[in-house]
Amino acid sequence: MIIILMVGWIIGSFLPGERQATHRVQEFIDAVNDNRPRDIYLYLTPQLREKISREDFTRNFAKERSYPYLTPLYLYLDEVKLSPDKQTGEAILTVAARLPGEKMRVHLVYYRGHYYIEAFKEIVDGSYQDKFQKLKR
Repeated sequence: MIIILMVGWIIGSFLPGERQATHRVQEFIDAVNDNRPRDIYLYLTPQLREKISREDFTRNFAKERSYPYLTPLYLYLDEVKLSPDKQTGEAILTVAARLPGEKMRVHLVYYRGHYYIEAFKEIVDGSYQDKFQKLKR
């Protein structure tokens, strides 16, 4: 009986579902909260990673976060919602140290046994620099 339960738990850990998605999003949040952009990159969707190297993402992230008017980015997981087929979903995060009640929504995609997160597009495409230009005016 114990073996059956263990096998079920192990198999369940690798199938798409709320438990796996929640665990993966929490790992992503931990990387963000610990300011580890090299690790954050690994959680981004393959489509985002195709557009930028890990080194360039790390450099852009550090540059974006170093702007003097930005408060530290700290996230808390509120909720994970998955589609009925569990292949896509959304995570709703609370952004601390910003405006009270500010939320961040990230899209989740299940691909090759893991959930990946669509986040930080502006860091990937470099458009984060636009907000700095607007602040300088």
